[in-house]
Amino acid sequence: MRQTLSSGLTIVSATVAAPPRSSVFRPYTCALWLKRLISKVLGRDARPPPPQPTDAMVRSVQIEPLTQADVPSAVEFAVRVLRVKPGDLGEQFASDITDDLRHMFVAKADGQVVAYGRVIELAADEAGPGAPAGCYLSGVLVDPAWRRRGIATQLTQARLRWAFARTDNVFYVTGADNVASLHLHAAFGFREMKRFGSERSAAGVDVLSQLVRMAYEPMLRT
Repeated sequence: MRQTLSSGLTIVSATVAAPPRSSVFRPYTCALWLKRLISKVLGRDARPPPPQPTDAMVRSVQIEPLTQADVPSAVEFAVRVLRVKPGDLGEQFASDITDDLRHMFVAKADGQVVAYGRVIELAADEAGPGAPAGCYLSGVLVDPAWRRRGIATQLTQARLRWAFARTDNVFYVTGADNVASLHLHAAFGFREMKRFGSERSAAGVDVLSQLVRMAYEPMLRT
């Protein structure tokens, strides 16, 4: 639009059209885009966590050896709880099925993995300086919503049965600051063998414990 003032100065102005409705950056669109971006960066779908456990669901939890059909659920569970990328988790879990020196048990509710625990054969010094070769309990992970419901205890029972079918001694290593885990294993009869420096725990010290078959045999009969 052209406008001439009394002074003879001419001003030229332009009319700017409003952007089409489809190009407006709505809050909902922003939130959806951000959700997809976060999922892509983390390497996983932003799936909702499992439902909060009810008493009936807790009673129906099944402790079973990991199967190939459980691997996708176990990977999704580990990625969500540990906040890590999937990476080669699927291959690691698959090796827990096929490798004779390691085994994984899972706790499932409504078909979903809500916890898991490993047992693995390690060479001397592999678990820490001076640690003996043998069968070690390792890698218990329980969904935060399902903790304090006895699932870790059930996983430990299943792993000990598997281990004592193959050996007379079972070992276990954890950080000296992991009081809950130390108490759990002490209740099964594990006794401390030694402590050594470690970068794996916040305390900088790991505790090596051992359980002998004779001490656990009464529980094996139950």
